[in-house]
Amino acid sequence: MSGLWTVRLRLDAGAASAAEAALEPFAMAVSRFEVAGGKVWDVEALVQGKPDRPAIRAALAGLGEPIYMPLAERNWVALSRRRLPAITAGRFYLRGQHVAGPTPRGKIALVIDAGTAFGTGRHETTSGCLVALDRLARRGCRFQRVLDLGCGSGILALAAAKLWQPSVLAADSDKEAVRVARLNLAINGAEEWVAAVRSQGYGGAAIRQRSPFDLILSNILARPLCRMAPSLARHLAPGGRAVLSGFLRSQETDVLEAHRRRGLDLDFALRFGDWSVLVLKKPQRRAGGGGRGKQRSKVGKQPIRRT
Repeated sequence: MSGLWTVRLRLDAGAASAAEAALEPFAMAVSRFEVAGGKVWDVEALVQGKPDRPAIRAALAGLGEPIYMPLAERNWVALSRRRLPAITAGRFYLRGQHVAGPTPRGKIALVIDAGTAFGTGRHETTSGCLVALDRLARRGCRFQRVLDLGCGSGILALAAAKLWQPSVLAADSDKEAVRVARLNLAINGAEEWVAAVRSQGYGGAAIRQRSPFDLILSNILARPLCRMAPSLARHLAPGGRAVLSGFLRSQETDVLEAHRRRGLDLDFALRFGDWSVLVLKKPQRRAGGGGRGKQRSKVGKQPIRRT
């Protein structure tokens, strides 16, 4: 049966956040509803077409077996969009094309229609990365070459373009994500600064040609972030920053240590609910290379600063 389906499961509060993130790549919209005074939550995804049950089961990684239900024919796209009002993250004002009205004073507008790609800004990892970018801008940081790896809807690439108007490369291994990102670039008039390409990790020709980058954004998952830490360090320019998310607070130490072993230092960390955002910095090169090893071991013992 084609048409629209709901994918629904009931979980405790901690697992609900992880399930919401796991379902978002498959869904037009994902909602979370409090049940029994917050003791449990219902997570519901609205899916176009018959759900890919094996893929969804794998994405949920044992969190639970959802209930799949087809929906009667209605204008579900319009209905789901009405449930998604504009939100803010730092200075960013995120809205879909269905939200009318002016941008609030002092805010930076991002018009995002995520569709089948991850990245509406409603998940803590995405909004957390936006807050981190806003903080870097307020501190006076400026970037000229930006890579958004695993770009999804292109939301982080667009945010960087709005803040600094640099040369931005948005890359994703998923063809559909690249398509959605390009649509959002056009909606926001950002095609002058941002290009969206397909790339498996850091292996794409466009990444190799534009490297090194002074800002790398990657909101994916803990394991691929750890696995690609050597590539990130190689493609990040001295003095550059990396904003990483997509992992739980319990995975924060693993992600941090994987990058510290490659010579990156912690700038600051943010926490939003069960999720973490790490902002890392690659030290400037030192003449002769002397003393870097001692400095690295000292930095490695510093505690994580959280807000």
